[in-house]
Amino acid sequence: MKRVFFTIFLLLTVGLLSFAQEDSILLNTPLTKRLQEFNVSIGIVSIEELKKNFPRAYSLLEKHNGTPTKYDTHHLAVAIWKKEGDRIVYLSDFKVEAEVRSPLLRAQKRELHKYPHQYGDNFGGWFQMEEEGLYAVNVYITDSSGRKWKVNFDYMLKR
Repeated sequence: MKRVFFTIFLLLTVGLLSFAQEDSILLNTPLTKRLQEFNVSIGIVSIEELKKNFPRAYSLLEKHNGTPTKYDTHHLAVAIWKKEGDRIVYLSDFKVEAEVRSPLLRAQKRELHKYPHQYGDNFGGWFQMEEEGLYAVNVYITDSSGRKWKVNFDYMLKR
């Protein structure tokens, strides 16, 4: 019984802390955050869905990210961009890493590979996201001068 209450308390605390973050949400979505210099957006899609509905995109991702392992289930894409007038400009002169922490608190961290996208370069990689529930995604960005940023996202995986 104590474990159940502790788990509920932990989840509520994490939820409240995520709401207490500074006003960093650009759009009405938890998948885009604004930093002073640029915006960071993430997208997560299952490998099954990519193969079935977007085979050309899957082929491109395999070319740039390699073949997923038998344990990988999802692709994480990261776009770094800013608005210049009426245009959106995608920025690609960065080293980008991502850490994905599962609802069971298992973490995977890896460097993301740059790949061309319809509007500019994105960064991406394959991750194991087997369990349903709330994932914590941390994106680590380093520019050519060594400046670093960390951007946190919560992602709810449902089937």
